[in-house]
Amino acid sequence: MGITMHADKEILNHVAPSPHKEPPKEITFRAWRRDDISILARLGQELYHYIDTIDPVWRTSPHAGDNLRAHLDELYTKRYAITYVACAPQAIIGFITGTIILRPPVILPLRDGLIDNAFVTSSWRDKGIGTRLAHMMLAWFRDQGVDEVRIHYQVSNTRAVAFWERIGFRSWTMQAHLWLYPEKTKKAL
Repeated sequence: MGITMHADKEILNHVAPSPHKEPPKEITFRAWRRDDISILARLGQELYHYIDTIDPVWRTSPHAGDNLRAHLDELYTKRYAITYVACAPQAIIGFITGTIILRPPVILPLRDGLIDNAFVTSSWRDKGIGTRLAHMMLAWFRDQGVDEVRIHYQVSNTRAVAFWERIGFRSWTMQAHLWLYPEKTKKAL
């Protein structure tokens, strides 16, 4: 089961530095470059592996790394998407990707932001890095004139639930899951 979290214009207009930990001084933050894509795909695979371990419904494709690399390569050329990265002195240690989505003309606003992926490697968590990345992404959405931002994550990911609620997101919709063939195991798929 997944939850869609939502931040509206009021939250976006009040995005401020977090009262929580400031990232270590050796960590730098920047917009992505095309040569980051392979590293981001590897980090994405770490994220998907983590979700595999906590969510019995999630099934990572055997080609997830290649598919994510292709997806990021496509997004890199689009004006409606951006990725920010967090860098330790020798490596990228976290990232966040956001996209502006056009909605059907029956739902307002007609476009909103979607945080596609957000991840910080385990040894760098709880140091303010994810918070800084989230605030950078929300500021970018605000600069693009976006009024609402969404993110999807698994309810079994209690760290994500607490993190995004701390940022200001609130539950908006819920997705439910039903196995039509329960006899199939995760490995068989």
